[in-house]
Amino acid sequence: MAIQIYNITHTKFTSLIKKINRAIVPVGSLEQHGAHLPISTDSLISERIATLVANELGCFVLPVISYAVSFEHQPMFNVSLKNSTLSRVLCEVCISLSSQGIKEIVFINGHHGNTGVLQYISQNVNNSMRSDTNIFAINYWNGMHKKLDHAGEVETSLVLAICPDLVKMEKAEPNSRKLSKSRIAYSTLTNVPGSFPILTGNGVWGQPRSASKIKGNRLLREIVTNLVQLISELSRQ
Repeated sequence: MAIQIYNITHTKFTSLIKKINRAIVPVGSLEQHGAHLPISTDSLISERIATLVANELGCFVLPVISYAVSFEHQPMFNVSLKNSTLSRVLCEVCISLSSQGIKEIVFINGHHGNTGVLQYISQNVNNSMRSDTNIFAINYWNGMHKKLDHAGEVETSLVLAICPDLVKMEKAEPNSRKLSKSRIAYSTLTNVPGSFPILTGNGVWGQPRSASKIKGNRLLREIVTNLVQLISELSRQ
């Protein structure tokens, strides 16, 4: 069962920390996801996956950190932090959790733009917190067979499974510019501020019309199963 930090008291935490010392922290973003998906898409997905994984592992789960590195979406809507700012926030979260007795911190990331920051968190806090605390950063899409898109079939299907009322399928459109470059080239180019609308035209990367709630539920099961296995393996190292 997932233990939502939002919902427990200090006394309850003090009791639980004696037998549970793992916490999952979802990290998302606030940015445009086309005309059919909410700005909170990445946050909704990472938070749901984190909760489902915590249910399986029986550990703490924290509220999603929604502020991210999303400058690539300018001038379309985004609320962005600099890499250094997000890194400092995540590092201080780790230091605080470690001081409370948490010995394993797992970030579940829902936004591609955060990957560069997350991979160095454990190094950055190495000399600033308890030596018995381990930090792992996992991109949720590494737990699925499909390739990640942006407001395409994958993300649209996941939101249909999580919050169907927020999806406006009648407005779903694929990218309005032909994506002729390789995925590797696009992954590099989309790190450049303001690049995403230029590359895609309408801020969508993929085919959202192919999405369905059934596909979303199938993806959630696959992702959660694989992430639970991954975290269990990491914990044995």
